[in-house]
Amino acid sequence: MDRPRRSARQPVKAPTLVAPESSQKAKPKPAQEADPEKTFNMLMESSKSDLVSLDMQDIINSHTWSMLSDDARNQLKAFLPPTAFTNYQASLGSDHPSRKDEDADKMSVDEKHDAGSSQAELNFGFFNDPHFLAATRTFQDHLYLNYFSEAHVAKVGQFEQGIQEGTMAAPWKDEVWYRDNPPPGPSLQDVLSNGRAGEAREVKLGTLAKNKVVRVGDVIAYRRAFATSEVIEKDAIIHSIHPKTFALTMLTRSGPHRDLPQELLTPKPSEPAQPPLSMEITSLSMLETGLLDTDGRMEKSRRPNGNAWKCFTVWRFRPGAEYNPYDSRGGRENHGTMFYLRGSFYHDSH
Repeated sequence: MDRPRRSARQPVKAPTLVAPESSQKAKPKPAQEADPEKTFNMLMESSKSDLVSLDMQDIINSHTWSMLSDDARNQLKAFLPPTAFTNYQASLGSDHPSRKDEDADKMSVDEKHDAGSSQAELNFGFFNDPHFLAATRTFQDHLYLNYFSEAHVAKVGQFEQGIQEGTMAAPWKDEVWYRDNPPPGPSLQDVLSNGRAGEAREVKLGTLAKNKVVRVGDVIAYRRAFATSEVIEKDAIIHSIHPKTFALTMLTRSGPHRDLPQELLTPKPSEPAQPPLSMEITSLSMLETGLLDTDGRMEKSRRPNGNAWKCFTVWRFRPGAEYNPYDSRGGRENHGTMFYLRGSFYHDSH
C-alpha cells in the first residue's frame, strides 16, 4: 500500500497590518555650546588633553606666530629668553675671569641691551632650538602625568608650605636607628662601678700621701690639651711631705720647659745651677694653677675649670732600678694617672 505524499505547496499566510508612515519626523536635539573656560582647562590641565598626542611643532611655529596680533606677541615676548631675539649678543658670564677686561673696554655711553623688550624682533630659529623642543616635550609629559591638575597643584602647595614650616622634614637616620634599636640599660656592675667612681672623688691628695700612694721622689707629670689646640706639658717632683698636714712641697723649673734639671732627678737630689721654684700644695688644682703660672703661656681667662686628676701622671722608680742620666725623668716608669691611683686606692680600701 502506497504512503500518501506530502504537499510541497506553501501554506497561505495570514494578512499583516502595515501602519502608515508618519508624516512628521523627530527634530534633532540642538547642539550644546561648549563652555570656553572648561574647554581651556581640559586642554591645559587634563591628562586626556589633545595636546598630549599632538606634535607641538605643528601648533607652535613661525606660521602660527605670525597669525597672532601685535598685542599678543608683545605679551608672549615677556616669557621668552634673551637668546630668542635677533639682537641678542653673546657675552661672558659674571664669574668669568675675562669679564673684567671686557667691562674695562666698555664706555659709559654704551647702551644696555634689553632682549626682553617688546620692540625686539623674534628669531624664528628659536622654534627649532633643541632647548625649546625639549621644553615642549617636558610640558607634554607633565600634562600626561596630571601635574597641572588642581589636585596635584594643591598637593604641591601643601608640600611647599610644609617645607617652609619645617613639618615635612624626614627624621635623621641616626634618630631612626636609635628609635628602632634602643641602647641596652647599664648592667649592675656598671652601676656599681660608676657609683664607686663618684664616691672616690671624696679621696683627697693628702689621703693618698698619708697612705704612700704618692711618695717623695715621684715625678708628677702635667699634660693638658686646651680648646685652642695648645698642649702644655710640665713636670714637678715631690721634694717633701709634711708629717702632720700631708701637704706636698713640689719643685719645678721656671719658664715654658717640660723637663726638670738632672740634679733633681737623681735618687739623692742636689741643688741645680738654676734654683728651682718651690710650691706647697694640698690639691692638684693648686698644682695645676702653679704650673700654669710658672709656664706663662696660658692666661687665666683661658684656663678651664675641669677636673685636673686626669691631667697628672705619676712617674716612679721600679724597685731595683737604677738612675738613667739619659732619660728625661731619670729612668722612672709610668705608674698611672692620679685619677687611676685614686680609684684603685678607694676600691682596695672598700
